[in-house]
Amino acid sequence: MNQWQQDAARLGGPALVQLLSVVRDNQLDLMSNFDELRKKTSELDEANKRLLSGFPANDVEVHRCYHESITAWRELRNKMVREALMKVTQAGTLAAFGWLALTLSATCIRIL
Repeated sequence: MNQWQQDAARLGGPALVQLLSVVRDNQLDLMSNFDELRKKTSELDEANKRLLSGFPANDVEVHRCYHESITAWRELRNKMVREALMKVTQAGTLAAFGWLALTLSATCIRIL
């Protein structure tokens, strides 16, 4: 028996020794868990520092704004391309109808 176990047995008997042993075991488990949590927290802090180091001056907000502006520019470009294609399609359709009308009118004039 350890010194503390002998003192506990003298003061409160075997029940006190058993209770204090359980408390001691639980404390050791908690300390072990605390050390694991501290280690995991340190690892997460390091991962966070590495992640933030990828941004200019660790400024995540400016990086997000940059991506938003790029996205807005691409959306505007896509809209302009779509509108231009619609105009080209409309002009092509109008030219086709004009060519068809001219061909039909020339054919009708020859027939008459």
